[in-house]
Amino acid sequence: MEKNTNDSSGVTEAPDRPGVYRATYDPDGSATLSDVVIEAIAEVADVDPTTTVIPIADRIDPDALDSLFADSEGKAQATFRVCGLEVLVRSDGRVRIVDEHVSDDD
Repeated sequence: MEKNTNDSSGVTEAPDRPGVYRATYDPDGSATLSDVVIEAIAEVADVDPTTTVIPIADRIDPDALDSLFADSEGKAQATFRVCGLEVLVRSDGRVRIVDEHVSDDD
């Protein structure tokens, strides 16, 4: 699945690593980190997040994720798996999603 780098969601596929996607969270923006993660997962999974439940709460508490990174100064990160995707969130706003079915990244 190739993602458009001009997509409004901000999800881009790494050009040299199939199945690895990136998004960025802006703490000064209107979206929460958990919303950015849900939208990015939906984009990678090619589903509509308004009609499809993205079950991140089964893996990590969205409010806790938002709180952890809202107050984080340093190098905090969280990793979890959902919908066959590995999600890595870093305190600098970077979100990496690896489609375990596509990526050859070990």
